[in-house]
Amino acid sequence: RGAAAIVTQKKLGLPREYVVSDTRAALGWLCARYWGEPARELRLIGITGTNGKTTAAHLLYHLLQSAGIRTGRIGTDGIVWGEKTRPNPYTTPPPTELHQLFREMVADGVTAVVMEVSSQALAQRRVEGLTFTAAVFTNLSPEHLDYHGSMEQYFAAKRKLFDQCRAAVINTADPYGRRLLDTVRVPVMPYHLPWQYRCEPGWSRLSWRGGQLIIPLTGEVFLPDALAAAETALVLGLSPRQVMAALPHCPPVPGRAELLWQGAGRIILRDYAHTPDALERILHSLRRIHSGRLLVLFGCGGNRDRQKRPLMAKAAVRWADGIVITDDNPRGEAPETIRREVAAGLPKNARWREIAGRRQAIEQTMARMQPGDLLLLAGKGHEDYQIIQNKTIPFDEKEIVSEILKSGRIPWKN
Repeated sequence: RGAAAIVTQKKLGLPREYVVSDTRAALGWLCARYWGEPARELRLIGITGTNGKTTAAHLLYHLLQSAGIRTGRIGTDGIVWGEKTRPNPYTTPPPTELHQLFREMVADGVTAVVMEVSSQALAQRRVEGLTFTAAVFTNLSPEHLDYHGSMEQYFAAKRKLFDQCRAAVINTADPYGRRLLDTVRVPVMPYHLPWQYRCEPGWSRLSWRGGQLIIPLTGEVFLPDALAAAETALVLGLSPRQVMAALPHCPPVPGRAELLWQGAGRIILRDYAHTPDALERILHSLRRIHSGRLLVLFGCGGNRDRQKRPLMAKAAVRWADGIVITDDNPRGEAPETIRREVAAGLPKNARWREIAGRRQAIEQTMARMQPGDLLLLAGKGHEDYQIIQNKTIPFDEKEIVSEILKSGRIPWKN
């Protein structure tokens, strides 16, 4: 029978055709109408930035839930509402999936959705037509430049979210946040890390609005994300008292300074840090609270931004006592080529090793750990897979570390 209508950017001379300036933008509107515009029944909170989106989203989701607000969450590590969970291959789903999700959430009584909004999603207009009750800007550092071409174009993509919101929550400690602050035309809730705070393994504490925020995460790297969540909760109607009461009870954020093992005088953490800025921040945070040797194991993804590879090594060498360069998701590239490009960023006096195969690298590095060592497995975080060539294979570092410890192959002594 053929299509009922054709939406096109170029006049084709066909019956029932509609010519628009941008079919990607039109797709968002069409999907919204198809599903009955469910976003109109939701308070949407969009979080954007290079790092910290997932942590801020988890914390804000918990705060809203604790206040009795039925909330959904869409992000890098999955989609959640009520008892339902779904994997998410995108940070921000395409409109063909996004509006269907909104409709299902509304049907289940959800009234607010916290979602990570990526720069690619904004550039591709996946959230076209949505109005966000609040938009959050965490920070900006080099990432996805193979896609955007420059930092200015990257920032311009992030900036688009703030043309679609009723209120903005902006990290003014970030230079791009300060630039954004000067251009937004909606009420702004600025935030920045205070001068005084205290961090210990497993928790942090800082002064906030006449009281204290107690954050159940390891390291100062997560404090700005906690502030973003707390300030956004106020925008959405929670009181400071509600926020301060609920935040200490937030469950751990998977793959964010997540403790995998502590015993025999050794500590193993995993974290999603896969940009130079994120890696430097988490290592600096750990350096401040750990007096023993700090070891880091990481790689870089294949078929992605090559210019950040040596920068990852430079970030690692600044704070780590020992570095292991291995594989991340090599995809279609030769793993040895990626490792070589990473190692190019190391100075000649750096203490480092190259080990092919991430699982082998983890086991060999664990075997070399001494009492007092902390090992950070960086880059994959919550991911439970590895992409090699065109195959996606199971790879969960939490399970791998557990299996290695149970095998008896690690000759640790107290």
